[in-house]
Amino acid sequence: MVRFTRKGKGAIMKTLVLSKVMQKTLSMVFIASFLFANTLAFGTNDANRVRTLSSEAVVAKYTTDLTQLGREGRLRKDLSLESEAIRLTNALAEGGLRQPVLVTDLRETRNTIVEQLALNIANGDVPSGLAERAIVRLDVDSVYSNSTNGDEFEGLFTSILDGAVSDHGKKILFIDDLGSVLRSKNVAAKLLSCVAEGKIAVIGGSTAADYRDRIDADTTLADAFTAFTVEGPKAAGSEDEGASSSGNYRGGNLSPDLREMIASDPSGRTRVDVIIQAGNADNPALRRLIASGEARITGRVGSTDTLVVNMPLSTVQALSQSGLANYISPDRPTSSTGHIEDTTGLSLMRSQPALNGRAAYTLDGTGVGIAVLDSGIYAAHNGFKNNAGASRIVANVNFTNSNLSDTSDGYGHGTHVAGLAAGNSNVSSGSYRGVASNANIISVRVLNGNGQGQQSWLLNGLDWVLTNRTTYNIRVVNLSLGATAIDSYTNDPVCLKVKELVDNGIVVIAAAGNLGKDSLGNKRYGQIHSPGNSPYAITIGASNTIGTTAHGDDTIASFSSRGPTRSFYTTSIGTKVFDNIIKPDLVAPGNKVISSKSPMNLMSVENPQLSLDLSNGADSMMYMSGTSMSSPVVAGAAALLLQVNPNLTPQMVKMLLQYTAQPIAGANTFEQGAGELNIEGAVRLARSLRTDVDFRLLTLGDSMVPSGWTMPTASSTVGGSTVSWSQIVTGFYTSLSGSQLVSKFQRVYRRDNSVGEGITFGNGSFSLDNTYLTSGLSINRNVNTSNGSPFGAGTLYLSYGVLVGDGVLVGDGVIVGDGVLVSDGVLVGDGVLIGDGVLIGDGVLIGDGVLVGDSALQGDDTPAMQ
Repeated sequence: MVRFTRKGKGAIMKTLVLSKVMQKTLSMVFIASFLFANTLAFGTNDANRVRTLSSEAVVAKYTTDLTQLGREGRLRKDLSLESEAIRLTNALAEGGLRQPVLVTDLRETRNTIVEQLALNIANGDVPSGLAERAIVRLDVDSVYSNSTNGDEFEGLFTSILDGAVSDHGKKILFIDDLGSVLRSKNVAAKLLSCVAEGKIAVIGGSTAADYRDRIDADTTLADAFTAFTVEGPKAAGSEDEGASSSGNYRGGNLSPDLREMIASDPSGRTRVDVIIQAGNADNPALRRLIASGEARITGRVGSTDTLVVNMPLSTVQALSQSGLANYISPDRPTSSTGHIEDTTGLSLMRSQPALNGRAAYTLDGTGVGIAVLDSGIYAAHNGFKNNAGASRIVANVNFTNSNLSDTSDGYGHGTHVAGLAAGNSNVSSGSYRGVASNANIISVRVLNGNGQGQQSWLLNGLDWVLTNRTTYNIRVVNLSLGATAIDSYTNDPVCLKVKELVDNGIVVIAAAGNLGKDSLGNKRYGQIHSPGNSPYAITIGASNTIGTTAHGDDTIASFSSRGPTRSFYTTSIGTKVFDNIIKPDLVAPGNKVISSKSPMNLMSVENPQLSLDLSNGADSMMYMSGTSMSSPVVAGAAALLLQVNPNLTPQMVKMLLQYTAQPIAGANTFEQGAGELNIEGAVRLARSLRTDVDFRLLTLGDSMVPSGWTMPTASSTVGGSTVSWSQIVTGFYTSLSGSQLVSKFQRVYRRDNSVGEGITFGNGSFSLDNTYLTSGLSINRNVNTSNGSPFGAGTLYLSYGVLVGDGVLVGDGVIVGDGVLVSDGVLVGDGVLIGDGVLIGDGVLIGDGVLVGDSALQGDDTPAMQ
């Protein structure tokens, strides 16, 4: 992620020393240095002429204080864009590194939304954090028309910024046509630097095409800004699809608990957040009533007539009697299904309808066995019990060198991992429930109380799983651990055992590792752990949701290991030939994730800040970060897919997960694989497949879908934002796309095959092997930096062609772009070599006091999941 010239790095480090704020916004500052290492250099004559004007004069000439216009009554209230204005308000009030950009082709709409925010600030109708702010609109057209050349434009813009930032962070600068302004590297550097230092906030405006081509396509700018897509005001007289009529309401229009609140407070002064289901939310009489009670509208559900309002109880009573509201109720705390469930789309798919002769059911992994090979599990945790209070841990075995009857979890890693895959905690009304919350759990202890293990322990554990797979219906194995990937997957004993499990129909999920950056925070490539280097395992990296359910701000966690795989074999003449397989396969939430806690475990004792609470009981929870946390989330997802259709093969599970994954804009294929886990899409796609066949018995080209099948909509709406599916599946060195990946059986889906075996390479090009794949599929040979669109679209990062041949990637081991590839495939952590055969709980302490990927223990310094 970080690319420095020598000069740029020195400039940035000086700034870091001077500013505490800058330390907290490293990514933004690094952005400015990386893109614009030439620093600010204006033409001497033009710049000096511009600077003879005072900043105040330039600001006065080229900007308009919209907030002041609002105070003077010169802005018009426009309720047609109220929900968009509220959304923008909340985004600015929450703060954060990424600045909002209003994306719509209508300039008038963009300006109206910003004016509504300015009017709300002027009227005091905003959160306290915005009450003292002022929105200033930059007249971009005037700046351009008064600039005879680029240097003069830069000089004018610099003077405007200098004047705006002199108000100590109180200015919010609205820059319409943002993409055009950012074409100047010096202007962009200046602007990003001011934002990074907290001197100013920015609202951008852009057309969809301009945002895509000028901002989203540039990794640096995409990291600095986030799109707020605006659909535009609802046409007059139109109705919301599915809107309820007032005739559907029964009884009084006040909820019982609101009635009790009013009765208990005769003064009516108590303020309460209420949800108003209005007959017409834009009714002037309703608006006057709300305003008269010193109320503040804090939200609107899209463009519907449902408002969220903070108001005194006296106004609630008056509103109830006005006839303007269909129903009023408190904005109650919800019985949250938890951040993991919500941000992966799982909460939308828990209830499955009757289909194809199958009765309706709850999607929770019932009947599927998930084997967790880790440091053991605290079996008494209530999160591992079913609704009848019986334990769902159906087997508990130990293969370490400690007391074999001791299957507890003194380290704490395994309990946390198991909770994410299959926990069913009632803490905070189920907020921290795992993905497959009713699956059976098989605990296989292969790490000791210090988080250490040996490959032999892991091999014994995997062999036990293979032997007992039918007894416990083990369909999924989670491996949140790893060893240094030295041996090629064709030789590595653990990788070979993984293939054996996959050959027998078991889906193996493996953590990618937590070695995505060096001790200086620079990106590193080629650090995928074993057995994540196996093409038969589904290898998982970590995403960072920034603590929100919506996907628009998601990024790759800085610690997440990046591909390609660097395990190797040595030829008879001593040449190393690296595997160089594309990994990870996808990513899932893994930063500051809450899950089950084993009492007084070593990690929580040594790092008490990880504990969510001070208790050490049967309901205690804790935070952890790492790809170790991402993997069980996907393991739980795999169990759900097998509950939907038990006939799926492991490679079909991989296809469903990758095909429906959400591409993260700004991340390349070596960082995210196909993209971020999207359970909503994967379940919907799996549900569309045939249920009347055993896919193992199909041959190449046989239909996997019912007669009359149509491809489900290739997008998902999660947390209020709609995201595209990737619609790709990765192989060894390429990715594939095409609807026949879903509709037609591919021989690569057989248990003993992998997707990469269907592509051949010769004479410098790739082609389909039609003994493994049907015709009509497309091959993408490039590693791209995604722009968030399907089919691997984005800017070229690296051609896959260099991954094949002699196995040497870019000659000397330094990968092109912004990261360093460790050429010998052995180095881990920050220069510490781990001895052969030593396993580590991914990104955690390893007993001798050396931390491997230690930053992952605390996670990236961004908001935590809640």
